[in-house]
Amino acid sequence: MNLFAAADAQLTRTVSAVPATDWDNPTPADLTIREVVNHIVAGNIFAVRLLSGASATEATADLDADQLGADPLTALATSCGAQRAAFATADQDRPLHHPSGDITLETFVRFRLGELVVHAWDIAIGADLDPTLDRQLTDHLWAMVKPHRAEMQSMGTFGPGASNTLPPNAPAQLLLLDAFGRRPTSAA
Repeated sequence: MNLFAAADAQLTRTVSAVPATDWDNPTPADLTIREVVNHIVAGNIFAVRLLSGASATEATADLDADQLGADPLTALATSCGAQRAAFATADQDRPLHHPSGDITLETFVRFRLGELVVHAWDIAIGADLDPTLDRQLTDHLWAMVKPHRAEMQSMGTFGPGASNTLPPNAPAQLLLLDAFGRRPTSAA
């Protein structure tokens, strides 16, 4: 399974289904839907820069500006495609100079996939859409994230982190969202 392609497809389906009247709705990410989509696009641009060898400062330059313009769906599709291509050709052995410190490509894959998947859920919740995520995708991503939960929590960039209240046999979607600081009330 190409995880980035699956995550991009899920995200694009979700964003495409957002009614035009809902783009200013709040999400569980404490941002509006438009702000979440802008954050994702900025993150994709950041990833492309970082994977091409940019420093953390170079990779984050000018990303506070609006990245969506008048056509958010095109901005999202373009940035997702560029990020997929950048990961496909990334040097497996070169450390990445992330703002939180040097990280491996494997760690960055987890970060970026988590962003795409968890924010698809945030957007679905904000737009009152079906928040059920692709099960195969969440199963794969949870297997990647599970051994690194303590590291994620210590970074402080994933909200409050895991609640430690879910049974280990809970659905992967619930466990994954919980690890990223979300508190869904059901498998959806």
